[in-house]
Amino acid sequence: MIWIIESESKLSRVFAADLKRLRDNEAVATHVLRSEQNSTIAEMQTPLVPALDPGEPVLVLAHSGYHLDDRHHQEAPWIGGRWLDEFVQDVTLKFTPAGLSGRTLWFLVCHTGHDVTALAGLLAAAGVDNVTIYMPTDFMYISKTGIPHVLLSEADVDAVNRDVARCDSDYWSIQGSQSTGSYWAGCSISGQVVTRLSATAVEEAVREQFDPDETEV
Repeated sequence: MIWIIESESKLSRVFAADLKRLRDNEAVATHVLRSEQNSTIAEMQTPLVPALDPGEPVLVLAHSGYHLDDRHHQEAPWIGGRWLDEFVQDVTLKFTPAGLSGRTLWFLVCHTGHDVTALAGLLAAAGVDNVTIYMPTDFMYISKTGIPHVLLSEADVDAVNRDVARCDSDYWSIQGSQSTGSYWAGCSISGQVVTRLSATAVEEAVREQFDPDETEV
């Protein structure tokens, strides 16, 4: 399934386009037929009904980044407007630790892949096990063929978003777009132990999931 987190109750035009592109990508279409959009903390923490099928991957589509966390007076990652410890509380209430265990989590977010092992550590402490997590380390967009790509740019986020929109999310037209799987990070949780995956292993996994025909490599 795909879990969409937005600040408004109505699905934004950008995320609606992302969802359509993902559903048009045969490599991932079956995994995003079911979607749930949450826009409040209460909704994020409401248990998913019916529960996930065994082994079904979870895709998380949300805004993310880094801001000053006043609780600790330092820059910290956030996903869907929630600091990582808050997000872990939300996601474990939504899916339960047992419900998250034994599956792959794909985060279609921006930048926060730098802290993927921190997220995994919090999930492991909450009782999640036998999980693999993948997350981009820079600006991420969904191409018109439904493949997530990282875009490297010195411009601000608004300018990058405008550039992606101007090119209609065409991978070949957007300057700075990286090949499928580049600038992603990943790790696994096994026996409550977090292990970072190599860049090569991560790139191969992203390509296999979203671009098995290597159309945008």
